[in-house]
Amino acid sequence: TIRALYKAQCHAMLDALAKEMAGLDVQWNSPDGGMFLWARLPEGVHAVDLLPKAVYLGVAFVPGTSFYADNADPRSLRLSFVTASVEQIHIGVAALAQAIREAVSQG
Repeated sequence: TIRALYKAQCHAMLDALAKEMAGLDVQWNSPDGGMFLWARLPEGVHAVDLLPKAVYLGVAFVPGTSFYADNADPRSLRLSFVTASVEQIHIGVAALAQAIREAVSQG
């Protein structure tokens, strides 16, 4: 039951990312399992700097630098798809895309 729920949530996030991140030069993986996926922001946008804007817009993520022993990628971030409903995932990814658009435009 849990695996089926996580799979549906994962697919919802992948679908939302494909829709909302179009044209933003954001990359992400397609996990085979688990509870998270990884994304990489456009050149010049650092996850730590983006986080306050994203939180202001109602979505949070974990900057990827927290997961590196060295040579951290400041553009990486981890997204959880199991802590939100499918509807919340779509709303959150749209808010994240808005934050990224604003960061890119402020360049």
